[in-house]
Amino acid sequence: MMEAPLRPARVTDRFLAYLVDVVPFGAAYYLLLYLLIVRLRLLPNTPLAWKHGMLACLALFLVYQVVGNLRGATLGKRMFGLRVVGLEGDALTTGQAVMRAFGYLLSTPLLNLGFLWSLFDSRSRTWHDLLAGTWVVESRPRSRVWALLSALLSFAAFALIVGGNVWWYVLRPTPHDLQAVARAREGLQALATLQEVRKAAEGSYTESLADLARASGDVQRFKAAMQKIFDPNGFVLLADEQGFEIRARALDRRRTVVVYTYP
Repeated sequence: MMEAPLRPARVTDRFLAYLVDVVPFGAAYYLLLYLLIVRLRLLPNTPLAWKHGMLACLALFLVYQVVGNLRGATLGKRMFGLRVVGLEGDALTTGQAVMRAFGYLLSTPLLNLGFLWSLFDSRSRTWHDLLAGTWVVESRPRSRVWALLSALLSFAAFALIVGGNVWWYVLRPTPHDLQAVARAREGLQALATLQEVRKAAEGSYTESLADLARASGDVQRFKAAMQKIFDPNGFVLLADEQGFEIRARALDRRRTVVVYTYP
């Protein structure tokens, strides 16, 4: 009986298998270093200590990949019915196993370009497959239902990863942003104090920023401080006999709205 021809693994299955393999190592890196550095203080909290921890986890990951390659599949690949073989469907040699594992270092830079290469290769081969002379195949038949489920899970995971990266590298408040918002809140407190000074002198709160500038005793310094603390657009000052509200935008990237209301 002729053996069924090998079928290249679907990119979606490979992506999910990759996540199963790599996420535990990433989680272990942060949890272990947090425990050793922050909680137990066995290591100094320095960039060098975190870098050494990252290199140690990377080394363990590469060893895990070598062992998985020699056994035909890592845990993630076994979960999704995949295996790694040579170009003729044979088991990997030790050299191929090592070469393929260290090839991850080639495929990962430039936004994982080496992994994305599989989208355009007839056998769905990545750069580390090309380097080691290997390819990933299906170890058992896949149903259409599974293919659809795998695709949905892959797209959901990919969207989550992209969204997380956008938040971390673009939307996440930086130290400068946090400082800008803190300065804006402090500025509102100062303006509220000037409102009280103005009421004590004139008998009422004011809706005029010029009145608060005069109440400060140094109009030019007041104007300069306002320019360093608040966005000139969106500044609102409301007042009546009982109280007042000040609304402004901080000078962070999001132009965060800060509000002070009295009473």
